[in-house]
Amino acid sequence: MAINAYCGVMGSGKSYEVVSGPLLDAVAAGRRVVTNIDGVNEDVIHDYLHGKRGVPLEHLGAIVHVRTDDMRAADFFPVEMESSGGATVTPGFVKPGDLVVVDEAWKLWATDKKVSPEHMNFFRMHRHFVHEETGVACDVVLMIQSIADLHRSIRAVIELSFVMVKLKSLGISKGYRVEMYETGKQTNRNRTGTFVRKYRPEIFPLYKSYAGGAGKESTVDKRQNVLANPMLWLLVGGMAVVVAVGWWGAWRFFHPPGRPAAAKAAASAAHASAASGTSAVSTTPAVPPVSDVWRVVGGYTVDGLSWVLLADAAGHLRVESPAAFIGSGITRVGVVDGQRVTQWSGAGKSGSLLAGAAK
Repeated sequence: MAINAYCGVMGSGKSYEVVSGPLLDAVAAGRRVVTNIDGVNEDVIHDYLHGKRGVPLEHLGAIVHVRTDDMRAADFFPVEMESSGGATVTPGFVKPGDLVVVDEAWKLWATDKKVSPEHMNFFRMHRHFVHEETGVACDVVLMIQSIADLHRSIRAVIELSFVMVKLKSLGISKGYRVEMYETGKQTNRNRTGTFVRKYRPEIFPLYKSYAGGAGKESTVDKRQNVLANPMLWLLVGGMAVVVAVGWWGAWRFFHPPGRPAAAKAAASAAHASAASGTSAVSTTPAVPPVSDVWRVVGGYTVDGLSWVLLADAAGHLRVESPAAFIGSGITRVGVVDGQRVTQWSGAGKSGSLLAGAAK
């Protein structure tokens, strides 16, 4: 863990994040925790860890509560003394291997305050203070509203920093966002992760966020909740309508409505097929045969009326209404006398007589 900083305005979730994370994990691992967090009670936390995580009570670490003023006292932190025979550690109130959790760190090491040599020595050399049995070195957790309020000499030795952000702008009061940064420089370049935490009610009895008991925050300006903006919901509704219309249009494009006449003809054909299903041979062919008499040789228009000109092999001519035909040119086909007539139907070409008639 080394030296980590947890930042955020009051009520942003930094106390919850520290208690539910590094503090409980350290106690569960059997480490001694020295902290000035208000309302932290060893017995309550031991009962919680024993009941929730099943850790035997005798394996849990101790929690020592101190005041902020106690941390200013001489010999609070251990000191390493160099000598020809090797460095020696002079214990302080904080013992080697302890986790030190400092709430409102600006009270001790603000930018306008001078950091004592003893404290600076501890921050620079804290990894040298190792527990003789477990081999675990001292770690430090600093809680502060803004990293900018912390003395630059201490900011320089921070390994990780976290920023807790309220989610009131989204109308969410049961969670918060955590932004994680490498070192104490909280820039986009140093950001290594962002995630959302949800409050667990069983954590709150383990500490106090407000002096004098539990506190409640009221919303002074409702405009901070962007979800309460009617223009936002109007925009969302408009986008939903656009998506719905687009989906409906795409469905209509790929599923065009069938023609009523074609549907009726298909239904009639299906009914007729079902009625004659026991018959081996149908009496009426489904498709008219090709005419062996008539073929299309041309067409003409008189007084605004158009006609299709037919001819047989003997050169006899016949006119029919274009309504009986579909298509044009070589694709024109129609039904005459119950038979299909095209340019290639009939017994054969009619010779010069037909050619003259077509003119």
